[in-house]
Amino acid sequence: MLPAINYFKQSPEIQTALALYSLKFAQCILPILYLEGGLRSDGGLNNVASDRGGLTKYGISQRAYPKLDIKNLTLAKAVSLYHREYWRAMYCEQSPAGVDFMLLDGAVQHGAPAMAQLTQRLVNSKPDGRMGPKTLAAILDRPALSLIVLLSVNRGRKYARICANDTRQKPNLEGWYNRLAHVTEFAVNQQSEVA
Repeated sequence: MLPAINYFKQSPEIQTALALYSLKFAQCILPILYLEGGLRSDGGLNNVASDRGGLTKYGISQRAYPKLDIKNLTLAKAVSLYHREYWRAMYCEQSPAGVDFMLLDGAVQHGAPAMAQLTQRLVNSKPDGRMGPKTLAAILDRPALSLIVLLSVNRGRKYARICANDTRQKPNLEGWYNRLAHVTEFAVNQQSEVA
């Protein structure tokens, strides 16, 4: 279960970092920052040997952003990257509650193109790895709760394939599954609140 995020909303640094964005984005990015360790005083700075991302802060990895000074990354810059590279790329603002969160977290974990393809296959849209109006229309045609569950199951399968293809990733599998369980519960609760 994710903690009540209202506690974090009281932080002036977090308020400032989120002030430019929609409430919908803020409600989705806070749990992700929490899961990534980004709400700790050090921004979740880490360099875990089994994590292929390398040096990471606020959940932003050196592998994903090789030219970025990860060690000195600010929360505001990290939030800006999440919004531009993942939220907007996945059309989360236009997606139903809960689905938006699953798409955002999936893009953060798997990359936006891979998450777009996974989603496109589930909604019978052309799996080209680029979200667009046709994929969004297909998402909106599906019952949101059903899509949340399908996204969760298929993301779990993706984690299993990662480990099957690279056994060095097996130490990460339990953590990935735990995260997915928390994310799915949060997404289902988001959908239940609007249903």
